[in-house]
This record gives sequence, C-alpha cells and structure tokens, in this order.
Amino acid sequence: MFENVEQAIDWIIKRKKSEHQFSDFSDYVRQKNNPQNRLKCLHVAGTNGKGSTVNYLRSILQAAGYKVGSFTSPHLMTHLDRIRINNENISADYFLRKVNENYSLWQKMDLTMFEIDMLISIDYFLDNKVDYAVYEVGLGGRLDATNIINPLVSVITNIDLEHTQILGDTIAKIAYEKAGIIKEKTPVITAEKKKEAIDVFNKISADKQTRLIITAEAEEITEGGGLGFEYKGKEYFIPTAGLYQIDNAVLAVETIRQLNSEKLLDVTEEEIKKGLLTNWPGRFEIISEEPKIILDGAHNVSGIDGLLASLNPNEDYIFVFSALKDKNYRLMLKKLISKGEVIVTEFESDRMAGALELAQGQDVLVCHDYLQAVRYALTKNKTLIVTGSLHFVSLVRNSFVK
Repeated sequence: MFENVEQAIDWIIKRKKSEHQFSDFSDYVRQKNNPQNRLKCLHVAGTNGKGSTVNYLRSILQAAGYKVGSFTSPHLMTHLDRIRINNENISADYFLRKVNENYSLWQKMDLTMFEIDMLISIDYFLDNKVDYAVYEVGLGGRLDATNIINPLVSVITNIDLEHTQILGDTIAKIAYEKAGIIKEKTPVITAEKKKEAIDVFNKISADKQTRLIITAEAEEITEGGGLGFEYKGKEYFIPTAGLYQIDNAVLAVETIRQLNSEKLLDVTEEEIKKGLLTNWPGRFEIISEEPKIILDGAHNVSGIDGLLASLNPNEDYIFVFSALKDKNYRLMLKKLISKGEVIVTEFESDRMAGALELAQGQDVLVCHDYLQAVRYALTKNKTLIVTGSLHFVSLVRNSFVK
C-alpha cells in the first residue's frame, strides 16, 4: 500500500515495459466486462498534433455544455494531468485509491504504466459520469492500450516517419499502424494528404465498411494576436502564432461537424468558435514576452518544420534543444541552425541523446545543464525557443512555473 500519490506514481512510471501482448490486455478488460464500452469516446491518433486536437475537441465539447474526459500523454506538469475532466486533473486521492485497490493484481499481471493509466481513466470517467471521453493514442494505434475503446469517431491527424523501429520504415507501414484505430462502420477523419497514407486509409475504411473523410485546406489565413482562417465558408480564430495548429483546429471542427450530422452531438457554430479559443501548453506557448520565451515540443523533423514555418523572419532567435536518441536529431538540428544560434543540452532519461552526441559534427554550443543553458540563452537578448523532446520542454516549463 502506498501512503501518498507520489509513491504510487513513482511505482507506476517505472513500469515502462512488459512481456505481454495487447491481446492480453484486451482479455483482461474483457474479463472486467469491457467497462470502456459504457463511455462515448472520440479516438485520436497520428504522428504530430494529437494532443492539440484532443484539446480542441475537449474545449469545443465543454463550450457546448458537455462534461468531457480527456486522456493524453506525455504529461506536461504532473502525471495526474494525463487524465482530466473539463481540463481539471484527476484528483490525487482518487488516483492513489485506485492504485492501492489494484496494486497486487496489476503487479501480478505485469501491466505497464500506460495500461494502468488507461484503466484508471476509464473508472474515473465512469464514476464521474462524463458525457464524452476524448482519448489520445500513446504510440501507433493498432496495438496501443487505448485501442480497447469503441469510439464514435476515429481521428488521424497526420502520418510521418517516426518510431520507425516499432511502427515501420515507410509512410504506408506507419499509416497501417495508425489506421488500426478504425472500427467497423465508424467514420474516420484525417488531415493527412499524402497518397501513400490515404491509400492505406481507403483500403482499411473499405474493409471496415466505413467512410474516410479528408479535411479541406483552411483559407484566408490572417495573423495578428493569433490566427484567423476560413474553413468551408465559416470564419474561425485560434489564439496562437503556431501555424501548424490550424490543421489541428480544422480537424477538430470537421470532427464536430460530422458528429453533429449523425445526431451524435448538438454543438452550434458559436460553441465551436468559443471552444477554439484555447491553447495547448508546450505547443508554441509564449510563457514570457519580456524576455520573449517560446516553448514548443517539436520532437521530430515534421514538428521542427511546423515550428520554423511559424517564426517571424524579422526576429533573432536562439534555440535550446534536446532530443531523444531515436529521433533524427541531426536533421532537426540542421534546420534549427539555419534559423539561429543553437545550444544543445540534456536531461535525465534513459532514452535521451547526450549533449555531446547531439553536438557531434554540428555548429552548436554545448551545455549539459539545461537550466544553465536557458539562463545563458537569455543573456543573448534574442527570442528564446526551447524545443525538442516533450519531456524536456515539460521540465523547463515546470522550472519556469516554480
């Protein structure tokens, strides 16, 4: 038995790997009479933008008066922010009680951290009678622990090369894994446009006897205090300078419209517009204006492309960067170096690429202590962007908040 939630979380986060299969986890949930089937769920997969899309969907539903559960990862401030209702973290008391009630069984079954979080979220959402629950896939889709749900809609943000050692080394192979969340006669909506991915989505949608809906492009984009855009004849606004968030917002809008059309929701245009007035922490998040500091969890090459496309060409930038060793950090750094001065650093993680490893052959500064790297960058009188691993960005954000 754990005496406090910190002890419980410490036990959980060490449970990263297990020998059992997704089918074992599914069997366990089936023995519990599939409680997740009592939830009305939306399921979001993709390479980038999953968390932001979940947040837009959550905010829109909340603006319409619904009680909304959301499940996202990784956490940004505390492990408890992975599981939320109406954007409020799961209570420490509830989390601790669930772990203590099930500790022996979960230990015996060798469940992973993500599977445990998933089980706790289901109970929490049911006990608190949410109207809808929005689930973000952790990794891939087909074999992800979240794939035990039967959603009202499956949403796939985009497809790019990432986690290739697990998901496959081509766009088509990765698309197949992400498309594993598509369910029988359940619509799937995507913002992806690559032919290799769309071909896979079309085939699986046909096999599942469902419709594939591809979002149109946003038009009439304007900048100033945020981003304005037009989508299918309606005007919207999001309070961010991150251009890549337009695709995520469009995807959320299209998803709500489709659920409206099927009478599964009743959300007005005004409620959609109100719901889009939200930000997702750590994604082009301006945490200070003087000096100007931006946090952006651009943790892969396409994420870096989206970040750089959002920058003002008239500003001088300095980047503090750290990444996981399974990322294409050489190309990521090459792109950052083309836009400004770069400091590489490191943080405590068994998946981290060390600062010297990152710096090898690159025109960058090295600082092993990430807080010292940030302090040094601030002496340069440039716009500071902290980017790379989401875990790294969350550590820096926590330090600033404290």
